Amino acid sequence: MRYGSHSGRCAHRVDPMKRNLMLLVALAGFSACQPAAAPVVEAPPAPVAEAAGPDDGAAPMAWDLSASPVLTLAFGGDGLSIACEEAKGVMRIFFAPAWEMEGPFDRAIVHFGDKSFPVTIDATAVKEERDKYSPVYLLPANADTVTAVMLANNARLVVTNQDGEQERGGEPNETGAFDMFATTCAQINGLR
Repeated sequence: MRYGSHSGRCAHRVDPMKRNLMLLVALAGFSACQPAAAPVVEAPPAPVAEAAGPDDGAAPMAWDLSASPVLTLAFGGDGLSIACEEAKGVMRIFFAPAWEMEGPFDRAIVHFGDKSFPVTIDATAVKEERDKYSPVYLLPANADTVTAVMLANNARLVVTNQDGEQERGGEPNETGAFDMFATTCAQINGLR
């Protein structure tokens, strides 16, 4: 049975408008099958910094041990530091006096734990008149003082003058900084 001859052409023609519509529907169907775009994730808001306090930007509020240029144990929060130079036989104690009560100071005592030692002003550190108001104190680096530092976990300096007394000190340190400072100070001064 023969149905008529074809010469390779369709017997019916599709209206161009319908053809475009069908093409559009087919494209829409294909695009619906595509994976969805990844959702846009917004970054969480940055944490709000707390209001700056009076010590922000200052040295950290902990005892810090450094070996360069001189072996030094310092508490940044109160401006108290203790330095031990090689073969000098002394520890130098520096502090920042309160602005409302500057030196010169008549008397100064350093405390390491339950041990106290009077300190003297380093006359060689007084180069200018203003140096008298923020003196450097000397403490002999001997068996007693070095042992007191070794067994301590904090230090404080108490200075007095005609206006009263002021104290500088730190927070107790449990990292062994005092022991390491004292041991090294003893070694570089021939005490061990």
